[in-house]
Amino acid sequence: MFKRANKITALLVAAASVMSIVPAMAADSSRLGTKDGTITNAIAYKDGKYAYRGYRTDDDSEGIYYNAGDKDKALEDVEDADLMGAFDNKYAFANDGSDQYLVDLSNGQVTDEATPEDQADTASTKLKTALKKTDRYGSSVTVTASNLGYTDKDNTGALPGPKFSETWYAYAVAGNGQDNAVGGQLFGFTNATGKYIDASNLANVYAYSSYKGKNVKIEEYNDLDSDTKLEVKLLQQPQVLTQDKDYIYAVVKVAITDSNTAAHTGAGVTTSAAVGTVNATTTIHYYLQKISKAQGDKKDDAFLPKSVDSYEIDNKSYLNNGDVNDAYTAILLPDDTYQPANNQYAVKDNTLYVTRVKTDKVKVFALKLTKIKENTMNGISSDKVDAYVVKKTGDSDQDLPGTGLSNDGTAVSIDVDGNTWAINEGKIYKFTGTDKKVVFTCDRSLDKLSVYDDGSLIAWDGTNDGDVYTTVQEGKAETDAEAPAATPAKVGWDKLADGTWNFYDATGTKVVNNWANVGGVWYFLKADGVMATGWLNQNGTWYYLNASGAMATGWLNDNGTWYYLNASGAMLANTTVDGYVLGASGAWVK
Repeated sequence: MFKRANKITALLVAAASVMSIVPAMAADSSRLGTKDGTITNAIAYKDGKYAYRGYRTDDDSEGIYYNAGDKDKALEDVEDADLMGAFDNKYAFANDGSDQYLVDLSNGQVTDEATPEDQADTASTKLKTALKKTDRYGSSVTVTASNLGYTDKDNTGALPGPKFSETWYAYAVAGNGQDNAVGGQLFGFTNATGKYIDASNLANVYAYSSYKGKNVKIEEYNDLDSDTKLEVKLLQQPQVLTQDKDYIYAVVKVAITDSNTAAHTGAGVTTSAAVGTVNATTTIHYYLQKISKAQGDKKDDAFLPKSVDSYEIDNKSYLNNGDVNDAYTAILLPDDTYQPANNQYAVKDNTLYVTRVKTDKVKVFALKLTKIKENTMNGISSDKVDAYVVKKTGDSDQDLPGTGLSNDGTAVSIDVDGNTWAINEGKIYKFTGTDKKVVFTCDRSLDKLSVYDDGSLIAWDGTNDGDVYTTVQEGKAETDAEAPAATPAKVGWDKLADGTWNFYDATGTKVVNNWANVGGVWYFLKADGVMATGWLNQNGTWYYLNASGAMATGWLNDNGTWYYLNASGAMLANTTVDGYVLGASGAWVK
């Protein structure tokens, strides 16, 4: 009986384990029910808050509404404005003709002060004040919002990067006759307070020196190194891909001139030398620079970045590495109708994640900023080709419903943590790096979304005059409301119409072909689940179940014949109990 008890206990534990697994599996993909509402664009914010343009019911006027996670609030000052996008640390910006507004997504307040245009003007003024104090730029330097990339009210001019992060700008202003100016301009970055870093001086690129026979580090632009015979020249303004709290990540295009007479002339050679050196060979290179936002040393009174790390982006012109070539393609080239201009970027753990979007598909690449060792470099045999590169380490993709590049919201969204989200055919996917999983299911008509994080997103039907949407909070509540009332699981005894009995354990599972202990009394349920009575032979051992189904122990009189059942319920035979002899059949021999 102890073996039976252990077996039954194990079954109950296993059943409980299964029950504990079910909620976890369900949580991996929660169902979001739909709500009525016509939405043309929306911006999700933390704690379930969001703003949208549209209307909830036919009785509502179309406009911009704010929802703090409970109910809509019509924003009267911007009822005719277009909702444009996220801005700074907590705002959505909206345009109404020539007027700009900010919607504070933490409380729904609307202001026409400190708009993106105002902030760009303020930042340019503060930058001008700072640069005028330097010999590098000179006291007559001119800086306007257009120098910071602000060109029109539909574009904030801010650097791309995580949603709701500090606003930084890239600037291009006239240099004060500096040798490393490009087209007369110097480049750098500034925030809204006028804190800046000049990006036109520090190169810190690794390039192959034929004179040294190895890759060497060149620290500054436009500085011919007599020791390596190399010079690096910046050719255009750095192209910013993204930023994080401490760094800006930008692609630089440079010309590297090797003035050694035995210079290597491989792929990428240009006919115009960057410096007027006889027999010089000039090649074009691309690097991804990780530029510190912290100010470091000064050059001619202007602040340089505290650090600059450069990683080559190569298409097998110099390094015969397929993963490095794949990274080059992901960042710089059109490929399978993906266009670089549509790329979105995020950085985590020194890995650049590239989200490539086209109308019907999204693809996420993981590109590691790392050091590699190559034995050859475009035909050069050397054991000293240590290169710092951008290298692909993985990718993952997902089909889209054909709204990947629409102007009023897309089927792809990057959250505040740099994770890519996509919606397609009733499923909302999250890419954690390149690992993809379905986080929510929803109505198949929903084809656009905006995501803040796992707990705050809004998805809507942005095509075909859609009239439904969902959010995490409202969608889950709607799912709960639509769910049928749960039928309580049967537990314990259940009497059937024919008078027989079944038994259901604590998990609601019917016990079959097994023992059950109920209130300290043992019962046996047969293969069909019916409670056994009378004699039971189990694996060669006889037991007796009373008319109530309870297992008998001790002396038993069955139709005038005495038997003895021990404490485990097993019938004894060929033995003596209390001086009474039991025969082979178990019956008392008189």
